[in-house]
Amino acid sequence: MVVYWCAPIRAIACRNQNPVVGFIFAIQAAVKIISNIIDSWRFNAGTILTTETLLNTAEHLFAEYGYDGVGMRALADDAGVNLGAATYHYGSKKKLYIETVMRRLRPIAEERLRLLRQAEDEAKGEPVPVEKIVECMLRPPFMAVVEHPHFPVLLARNLFMPPPFMQEVMAQEGVLHHGPFIGALALTLPNLPLDVLQMREAFARGVLLMFSSKLSMMQLHKEPEFCEPALKEMVSFISAGFRAGSVFSGNDLSLMTFSVPSLGT
Repeated sequence: MVVYWCAPIRAIACRNQNPVVGFIFAIQAAVKIISNIIDSWRFNAGTILTTETLLNTAEHLFAEYGYDGVGMRALADDAGVNLGAATYHYGSKKKLYIETVMRRLRPIAEERLRLLRQAEDEAKGEPVPVEKIVECMLRPPFMAVVEHPHFPVLLARNLFMPPPFMQEVMAQEGVLHHGPFIGALALTLPNLPLDVLQMREAFARGVLLMFSSKLSMMQLHKEPEFCEPALKEMVSFISAGFRAGSVFSGNDLSLMTFSVPSLGT
């Protein structure tokens, strides 16, 4: 990088026979180049700050009022940026909403699958214990909720009352894809039909969402000495539910089809 910028400066100096004049021109060129670099850094830093502020504000307002309850002007005003800047970065409220939701869901989905694959590798071909599967399912979203208190409400809205376009977006990106977890549970609990496992996986999401919605009200919700025991308690509770025998008979199951289209298969 230094060589790249020094080359034109050296060329300016060499074009002047008077070494003093050449040196002065070279210094002026160097100052201009450095000034341009600083301006570029400032622009990039300002852009990052603006987008981060918009996304954080959008997460709060969309969680509280829903997609239809917030306009771009209100978002911009609350974020302390002008409407033009908000439109420049995202173009529309729809695009801002999608990025607000997906910036949390993408890393959660990736981490859930990474943890499950790691647990399967550690099991060396044996079924993964129920508690381990459940922890892989719950740990990433639980930790996201601890760090971002508005996220559970926004997540609940997108699971149960999503804007029409979000179902397609989540299906395309495969976020909160629960198929691999159902498959792992089926290997560990072969006595339970897939429909029952799918139903219980939805129950597990309900427990996570309900507890998460109360978490930010708890005084110690960000303290490690609270978070880890709380997560373990939830894992233990949900694992016991997965292990329980089913109340459905064969005839009941033949009439039951349980799925959540917005979460994929």
